[in-house]
Amino acid sequence: MQRLPERITYAGAVLTGELAYLAWASRRRITKGNFAVVLGLPKDHPEVARVARRTFRNFAKYVTEIMRFPKLGLEDLARLVRLQGWEHLREGLARNRGLIFVSIHFGNFDLGGARIANDVKLNVIADDLTNQRLMDLLVGNRSHKNITIHSPIGAAKKALRALRRNEMVGLMMDLGPRADAFNNVEVSFFGTPTKFPSVAANLARVSGAPIVVSAVVRERDNTFRGIALPPIMVERTREAAQDIERGTQAIVSGLERFVREWPDQWYIFRPMWPPVRPGT
Repeated sequence: MQRLPERITYAGAVLTGELAYLAWASRRRITKGNFAVVLGLPKDHPEVARVARRTFRNFAKYVTEIMRFPKLGLEDLARLVRLQGWEHLREGLARNRGLIFVSIHFGNFDLGGARIANDVKLNVIADDLTNQRLMDLLVGNRSHKNITIHSPIGAAKKALRALRRNEMVGLMMDLGPRADAFNNVEVSFFGTPTKFPSVAANLARVSGAPIVVSAVVRERDNTFRGIALPPIMVERTREAAQDIERGTQAIVSGLERFVREWPDQWYIFRPMWPPVRPGT
């Protein structure tokens, strides 16, 4: 992938994504179920299928870009990722309490993270993968881009230490049913209740760090636009559960804006909402 011309790798990625969509029936069904909620349409609607199909293609592009990631230098990142709303990150960091950077599996979050980590160290709390070779590859790719990957084990203490150093802590929010493995809160996402991890709001409440919701959007020419929304501050009242619920809902509402505008750039191949029971 690092040796082939981009036009060839992207053409191969589109073909691979198309084949994966056609062949991987279980993931296709899950993806269409998710986008039916996003689009407010029946699962068998043609537009749901079109968006799901494009998502598989975009994800295949993302995979090829990860393979090319080690070759990219600072000039490449500056060329590939244009920043929008960067002043919101500077505003958050000016408080000297660190910054909590939240996103979802969308566009090319690795390129976006590397782009901003050039200026401020980024600590990412990420799941351990069962494939150790793949995990080693991802950790190695990110570490030389000023990104430190932390395991979920003991993540809260590591994150708080990073925030005290006025660094950024990155969290992915779209865990779907895997949110049950963590402290979570039920909020409304596209008008339907589902669970999201509460760690971002909890960290913000304890540390006083602002939260910036962001996404890295793919453009037609396969460059990217990293968009950051205004900072979210989580109150610290005597009602901790309510503080965390309000903070998490504010995060999710920001993430919803990105998915609503660019649904085919969200890589969500596991159920995001609980199944609808008959008669409910």
